[in-house]
Amino acid sequence: MKMMHHFLQSSLAVAIAGVTSSAAFGAAIDSWDLGNVLGSGPDADGNYFSTIYDASPTSGGATSSGYIKYDLDEGAAPGLKVVSDAPAEDSTSPVDNCIMAAGDSTCNGPFQSGKRFKLDRTGFEPIDLVFNLSDGTLADGNDGLYKVFQKYGNNTGSALGGFNIGLGFGIGDDFIASTADDGLSFFNFGENPRNSEFSSLFAQGLFGEDEDRGRLRGYFSGERSGFNLNLVNEDLFQTTGLFGDEYGYEALFGDWMSYSMTPDGYFYDDDGDPATDNVLMAHYDASLDKWIMNRGIDGDGNILPTAVGNEGVQYDDIAAVEAALTAQALVSGLVLSACADVPLGTACLAGTGAIEDLAKFNVTYFIDPVGFDLADQSTFTLRLSGSARAVPEPGALALFATGLGLLLAGWRRAGRSKTTAG
Repeated sequence: MKMMHHFLQSSLAVAIAGVTSSAAFGAAIDSWDLGNVLGSGPDADGNYFSTIYDASPTSGGATSSGYIKYDLDEGAAPGLKVVSDAPAEDSTSPVDNCIMAAGDSTCNGPFQSGKRFKLDRTGFEPIDLVFNLSDGTLADGNDGLYKVFQKYGNNTGSALGGFNIGLGFGIGDDFIASTADDGLSFFNFGENPRNSEFSSLFAQGLFGEDEDRGRLRGYFSGERSGFNLNLVNEDLFQTTGLFGDEYGYEALFGDWMSYSMTPDGYFYDDDGDPATDNVLMAHYDASLDKWIMNRGIDGDGNILPTAVGNEGVQYDDIAAVEAALTAQALVSGLVLSACADVPLGTACLAGTGAIEDLAKFNVTYFIDPVGFDLADQSTFTLRLSGSARAVPEPGALALFATGLGLLLAGWRRAGRSKTTAG
């Protein structure tokens, strides 16, 4: 694979030199074009939706295979924004520009600050995100690249085998793929890109470990798991299967599950803050009709990884899980109750909920519009497609049994059953 045509400048070096002028590029990404988008909401959980169509939603026959979801606690309408000349802040690897979730978060904000826009696939046709281009006048030292912070979820009701993401122009049946050397491309970071450059990864709270940042080992495995990505050409990349160790995603679950297929989990709110993610402590194995606990609470009241995969301590029901956690916490003098029964700021038992992070993952890549000639086109399209249907097959955890009775039996604070690495 060839490297892209331009050189990544050092913003820091330019700043030190005292240069304050602007640099002109062929094009810069200006904003998300909402011509094929229709907003709705809120739903009962406070979520809003920007539904993406294959034609103008006011025209007859327009269909949709996906939406961008957001809420007003963390995000803002319409769920996605484009940022140019972003402040470096305190990021260890700052970027100059990005496409990210709308709201208060910034391109170079801290970990878990809500940077990723949440796109869910609902059907099997392409999803076309259209972006407006401007004349490309950016601060001097800006490299012109746009990092895409995306979270990709499966809400089709079927397991999926993978995906493609490509660049082009137009939507629906009028889409035309971008061609080589037209000035629009994905940026090629070479054979071994960093995760922060080009990757597709399930949540680190489920698969992975980062001791340097004080995060918990992943609930199912200490090794990262996700989709392998192949940059087919400068305008298209695709998945080439899942990766992970013996307790990786594919080994435990098979293909990319839809939200309706994910197993239930039992969650602990370690800080009593509704704005932060709860911690997954146990999961339900329908094949065994058992709850498996892979994390516990140690004598100091800290969360402790105790097992991986499906190897944790087995319990017959939710009550037994809660009793075990309560007993562990008491050793350190911590008295646990249901979150609904305690004031905010108090560690508590958050109860059960679907492990939704098993149906979605982070996708990271960079778009390079630097050499594009605005005389030819003032918009471009980011097309998500190629999600092959797959027949659901239970993995080692037999995750496709319903277990709805157990869900109803547990406590749950609405909107607080997310997974975190701690």
